[in-house]
Amino acid sequence: MAMDRIEEFVRGGKHFIYIDFSNLVTNEEIIKMTERAGPVIRSRPEKSVFTITNFDGLRFDKESKQFIIPYTEANKPYVIAGAIVGMDGLKKVMANTIFSVSGRKDLIILNSKEEAIQHFMDTF
Repeated sequence: MAMDRIEEFVRGGKHFIYIDFSNLVTNEEIIKMTERAGPVIRSRPEKSVFTITNFDGLRFDKESKQFIIPYTEANKPYVIAGAIVGMDGLKKVMANTIFSVSGRKDLIILNSKEEAIQHFMDTF
């Protein structure tokens, strides 16, 4: 899995980290991605980044939820707000469960990376 699945960029003075979980199908792939993305997020100062996470095509089940929750909880201190993109149907229900269990009230579900960037630019 290439590091090009993690992109850091600045827009309008705001620091963004885009994490691409799209089309990951095994729990091993998902775990590896959390192990790569977590340290990138946690290397930033507290409350300094906006995250955009792409879950399009991700195979997401009860088991994968068990390691996404701790990943989400661990990143919370470093994130101003986060957006999840590429979600539909059952994935949205599971995402809302993760938001609730992890205490992440700073996460929203949007349609695209571009929409998330615009939302954060307009809101913060």
